[in-house]
Amino acid sequence: MAQTAFHGNIGKVKEAAYSNEGQCRISFTVAEGHSRFDKQSKEWKDTGTTWRRVTVFGKRAETLADVLREGAKQQVVVIGREETREWTNDDGTTGSGIEVVADIVGIIPPAQKNQPANNGGWGNGPDSEPPF
Repeated sequence: MAQTAFHGNIGKVKEAAYSNEGQCRISFTVAEGHSRFDKQSKEWKDTGTTWRRVTVFGKRAETLADVLREGAKQQVVVIGREETREWTNDDGTTGSGIEVVADIVGIIPPAQKNQPANNGGWGNGPDSEPPF
């Protein structure tokens, strides 16, 4: 199992479910956008999106079930471990994929309106360039 950390936008959110033992589980997808800085155009270019399925258990899942909203443009930071998951579809076909079992999920608060966009630091000024 490999540890992973990433951030992105919430996609689909499945309703919380409970095991026979009473443990809560919630699953959702996260879209992690990728970009690179083009030195010739001096602009950031989108290079794709990675979708990840995330599952959270226990009290963390109960808390997230109350605050995660599909389509709400919420951003999250996820830290967890990657696990291979296998399944069988209704038609009998099987599949597998990598799922992240999250240890930590942090919700990134939305930007406040009427806040200056360039508040210092790398990447915030009109002429700033990446440090690489």
